Amino acid sequence: MNRYHFKVTLNGIRFKVDVNANNPMTAYGKVKRLYPMATNIHLTRTERLWNKDMW
Repeated sequence: MNRYHFKVTLNGIRFKVDVNANNPMTAYGKVKRLYPMATNIHLTRTERLWNKDMW
């Protein structure tokens, strides 16, 4: 699982959104569903989440 950081512009207000997903397209789809009226959605950063129980 990865965490994707987006900058979203909605009505001229810019804010940051963090989403957990398996790939960037799924993450973008989640953000688009959360903020359907957003004028700009920009992926800024990706980080990998490590689960200690897997090892």
